[in-house]
Amino acid sequence: MNTALFHKAAIGAAAGVASLAIVSQAPMAKAATPYGPSPYTQFSDSPFSGIDFTTDPDGYFHLEDFEDGALDTPGVTASAGFVLPGLPGNTLTDSVDGDDGSVDGSGSAGTSFYSNNNKVLRFTFDASVLGKLPSHVGIVWTDVGFVDGDTPPTFTGRGDVVFRAYNAGNQLLKNVIAKNLGDGLANGGIAEDRFFGIRYYPGIAHFEIEMPNSGDWEVDHLQYGYVPTPALLPGLIGLGVAALRKKQEKSSESA
Repeated sequence: MNTALFHKAAIGAAAGVASLAIVSQAPMAKAATPYGPSPYTQFSDSPFSGIDFTTDPDGYFHLEDFEDGALDTPGVTASAGFVLPGLPGNTLTDSVDGDDGSVDGSGSAGTSFYSNNNKVLRFTFDASVLGKLPSHVGIVWTDVGFVDGDTPPTFTGRGDVVFRAYNAGNQLLKNVIAKNLGDGLANGGIAEDRFFGIRYYPGIAHFEIEMPNSGDWEVDHLQYGYVPTPALLPGLIGLGVAALRKKQEKSSESA
């Protein structure tokens, strides 16, 4: 299911996981703030879940959980991959835990987005559709099966995960590396699920998530939204107050 959680409307210990996260950044991108890798079982675990994306008339937030079988939230395209259905047809799908209606320690009954033999997935945002490039972007890595050198039916089920985000000028904002993610299994286990994200107020044009040693892995809960930088909010509020005052003064003069 594609979910527009906020769009110009009111906000209505894991075992066998990453042992180390490394963050690097380009010299000109110091304003970018990375999030994760952090454990994730449902949207309330997202660092974006408590943010009011309605502080600006152009504000929006979209959560794509793929439960409708498609990547169809507005203004985003993927370079490769496809939606992978879960139970009863596929026992190896690893969705975010809560997508099947309960947080029960299994992601097998939900859907996910599959890498389809690609080591890199790129998600690109379209400002002409969204109005503004997103200031907040994130995704959840959920599982890896075969890695380079595996011979079926052997699953290594572990590997490094790299998250990179870029601005409109194709400048690298952040490079986050989670070492040795995975639980050694290829089923719907959720202990290794990790959120990767970034905040960059000038706007994120695209991001990549990569497994250098595998083309057999999954992601879920693509999420992106726009909210103005907090430094601009007092000015926006002030402009609104000034406009209201001017309107009131004109009304008084007319009376």
